[in-house]
Amino acid sequence: MTRTRFYFPQRTVYINKAFDALKVNADLDKFSNKIENGWLITSYDNREICRVEVSKIYYNFDFTNFSKSILSEIQKYFTPEKYRLKAASGVQEIRLIGDELFIDNERYEKMISIVNSTDKSKALSMNVGLVRCEKNGPARSYTILTNFSNKHYKASLPDKIKSFSDNLINFNIDIDFHVKTIEDLKDKEISIVEFAKSILFDDRGKVYKSIELKLRALGKKLVYDYNFRKNYNTLTNLTAANLDKVEDLKINAKLLYNAYVELFKDQDTSIIARESRRVIEAIESI
Repeated sequence: MTRTRFYFPQRTVYINKAFDALKVNADLDKFSNKIENGWLITSYDNREICRVEVSKIYYNFDFTNFSKSILSEIQKYFTPEKYRLKAASGVQEIRLIGDELFIDNERYEKMISIVNSTDKSKALSMNVGLVRCEKNGPARSYTILTNFSNKHYKASLPDKIKSFSDNLINFNIDIDFHVKTIEDLKDKEISIVEFAKSILFDDRGKVYKSIELKLRALGKKLVYDYNFRKNYNTLTNLTAANLDKVEDLKINAKLLYNAYVELFKDQDTSIIARESRRVIEAIESI
């Protein structure tokens, strides 16, 4: 059954500020979700930003109170220094970022995020990871290898929400895992053709067309942003039809990883989590 959605793109919410718990809570309190006559209506600061038809099995998740509870608990394990809150169409996301650390002389910051949707486009997710930063602060890329998610079903989401909160105690263990995973990449050289093959085909040999587009973007990034111009012919032909025809080359695994995840810097963190795992699993399989 096709369900109707209405969005109000001119009402996108974007907040990027220094962290202040009281101000974050005040911003979160401006969200409201209510169901009226089979419609889930999402508003921010009394402005409607999305409405969508929902079924009786849909669980109307309280993004505000869940985020506030996570905010209160996570401060036991790290010190947020800034926060970002975004609501676009039916997707809401909050990121808490802080506590810098260095891996191989590169600056990183710890991060936790929550992504929710009130248009049924995404499952609820909580994500833990690292932000790789420029020296003057802006994010270059994100690594998210710890991700908890669940769809908005009345039968399963309430119990899953509790498990999200219970797992916060492992925050620094999760961060240590991220650090070790990134450190382990630096001494590994991998074949770009083997890498492409490892993520481009499913178990039956069928091509993921969406991945083929991502490989095309990766090749251009390596050529123009990472100075692989002499390998232009290889890196711009990482397609299923050409992988056995191009001249192969070895690339440092950490460099390749960084270039790949940079492609998703501006996506929400549920997508970054998926792509972070995809590329790490591909590298480890070679």
